[in-house]
Amino acid sequence: MTENIKLARVIIHTFLTFRGVFDKDIFDTELAINEAIANIIQHTYKGEPKYVVMTLNWIEPNEMEVLLRDFGPKVDPSKIKSRELDDIRPGGLGVYIIKRIFEVMEFRDVAEGNLLYLKRSFIIPPKKPEE
Repeated sequence: MTENIKLARVIIHTFLTFRGVFDKDIFDTELAINEAIANIIQHTYKGEPKYVVMTLNWIEPNEMEVLLRDFGPKVDPSKIKSRELDDIRPGGLGVYIIKRIFEVMEFRDVAEGNLLYLKRSFIIPPKKPEE
C-alpha cells in the first residue's frame, strides 16, 4: 500500500506543477494527502491492502478539491482529532497537519465506506512571458 501513497504523491505533484503552484505549497499538499491516506490505511483498513479512490478537481482560478473515498467501516467524525502538540511522541499529528494545510476538511455522507473532502486555495505566481 505504501507504493500507492508514493504514486498518489507523484500524481498530486504533477497535477499542481501543471497548474503553476509554488513548490512549497505542492510539498505541503502532498504531505497532507499522504497523512490522510495513511490514516485510512491504518485506522479504517487496519493495515489491510484495500483501495482508496482519490479524485482531484481544480476550480479556477486557484482552488483544489481532493476527495478520498474508502470502502471500510464507517468512521465517527467526532472521534477524529489530533493529539495535543505538547505530547511529544511519534504519530498522531496527521489530522493536525491536514487541517493546517487544507481550509476545509470534512466527511461527506456516502452509502458505504467514507468520503473525506478536502479543499484549499493557492497563491499562483504570474506566468512569465514566453520568449
